[in-house]
Amino acid sequence: MNPIERMRQVADLLISQRRYRESYTIYDELHRQMWSVFGTVQSELALSSPNSTWMHTPAGQSTRKVYAEPAASVLCARMYGVSLSLALEEFIRVIHGHLQCVACDPAVSGEIPSELALNEFLVLYTLALQPERQKKITPIFAIVTAIVDRDHRFRRLRPNAYRSTVEKQLLEQAHRSKGTEWRGLNRLLADYLLNTGQTKGDLYARILALAGPFSSRFHSWHSHSNRQDRHQRSDRYENSERRDRRTGGSRTFDVTEATDDEKRQYYGSLFGLSGKVTKSQIRSRYIESVALYHPDKVQHLGPELKRLAEEKTKEINAAYDWLRTKYEI
Repeated sequence: MNPIERMRQVADLLISQRRYRESYTIYDELHRQMWSVFGTVQSELALSSPNSTWMHTPAGQSTRKVYAEPAASVLCARMYGVSLSLALEEFIRVIHGHLQCVACDPAVSGEIPSELALNEFLVLYTLALQPERQKKITPIFAIVTAIVDRDHRFRRLRPNAYRSTVEKQLLEQAHRSKGTEWRGLNRLLADYLLNTGQTKGDLYARILALAGPFSSRFHSWHSHSNRQDRHQRSDRYENSERRDRRTGGSRTFDVTEATDDEKRQYYGSLFGLSGKVTKSQIRSRYIESVALYHPDKVQHLGPELKRLAEEKTKEINAAYDWLRTKYEI
């Protein structure tokens, strides 16, 4: 397991518990690290040009194709010991998690200018919707410029287009995502616009219309039915969210009060199961889930995160015990 994946899995654990601020801290660090790599490639391209428009000329585009991808491959191998394609897969996951925290936690979203958040959504759409075996880093260089210092440390992102242009491109990408495994990004973007009060413009209405039934490549922070209700009744949602924040914002599953149907749904979702499943699927998903939090995987982490892994393992074991009894596995 590479270092990016190891840190990202800890962030995934925290986000599954709706601990967005703590999760965001990890995602943001990974975000900075990976932008440092890709920003270094981008800055070297810019420094080799005689003027600021060089990268948009045919010669600049040709050099970008020849140089950028191999250079990024070398840096990913040197920094993380992985290929560029694997690094881009992790980059997609990191940006996705980063944006989940931004969309879900008002304290986090308040720290990020909306222009930057929308550009980050556009970067995520652009990377995610590329063909699986043909993912490249260069398309996102036209969206943002990653500013790095002389030591190649990431400083900030600078949008390369006006907001109106970014919104137009977001709508185009949202249309492209329909019918793909990434259509759930439309719902995440709609959540972000709703939670940050950006619902008066045309972008929110059109993205919400495109969102449709929720389905995402990665588990999100709540169910489709809850999400749909939030958008249909945004005023009521905002009031309830304020109450949740005052009380800590977390709702735990009480196994002692849950019905069998509620347990079946909750434990099934814990393993990513839905619809009709076989006994072998339950067993394999249990093995995959419990392996993520094995002591060997978390021994290098701090005491608090080790405790989180232990709690998650206990929950996974309890779920499997119930499912095993229920379905006579």
